[in-house]
Amino acid sequence: MKQKIHIWDFPTRAFHWLLVTAIAFQYITVEILDDAIQLHFYGGYVTLGLIIFRLFWGMWGGFHARFVNFIKSPATTYQYAKLLGSQQNSSHLGHNPMGAYSVIAILSIIATQAVSGLFTTDDIFSEGPYYSSVPSFYQDIASWLHHNLFTAIWVFLVFHLGAMLFYKLVKRQALVKAMITGHKELNGSESDIDKPLKTHVSPLWFLITLALTVVLVYCIVEVWAPEVVDDFYY
Repeated sequence: MKQKIHIWDFPTRAFHWLLVTAIAFQYITVEILDDAIQLHFYGGYVTLGLIIFRLFWGMWGGFHARFVNFIKSPATTYQYAKLLGSQQNSSHLGHNPMGAYSVIAILSIIATQAVSGLFTTDDIFSEGPYYSSVPSFYQDIASWLHHNLFTAIWVFLVFHLGAMLFYKLVKRQALVKAMITGHKELNGSESDIDKPLKTHVSPLWFLITLALTVVLVYCIVEVWAPEVVDDFYY
């Protein structure tokens, strides 16, 4: 008999879907829309904020949102991968060991993408707040990373969608639904079902984290960024 248990707190779910939206927005403003580069920069700041928020939330969010509670050792992850399609494979309430490393991978890729954008320019009117603060060698590295890492995001997206289908069709786990509702349907065989979990988090703690994130992004983009030197002389 299946039962529902709360797994994902609201901030974790909001982050997940906002990140998906932000990535789509960034693609549209560069590849589809004309003259939308300034919107692309703003979207980059929002994306950077989302990553910073997730890093904070990974330290003090709900039980399954905390990195310390879902990142397993490489040996444990290897054993899980070996038995992936087997009935002997243990189930997990939150991220499974392979899913945990995929979370770290995509956060790392998107963080690099967002940070490198701070050091890039469109070669016309707009440039990142730190573009003029580094030599051209580092500008070129940032530009290369920013333009090529999106390919890695597409590759990750394909694998992510494939994994969702695998867990839905083979392991009968509705992971997408759980990330929407926050609840996971269990059949009673999950290995850590009986652990006491704090999956609900105070709204005040969420608002404090959000405010801290906004302040930090503002400082990065506006306060700590060097002054732009105008090389044009009349």
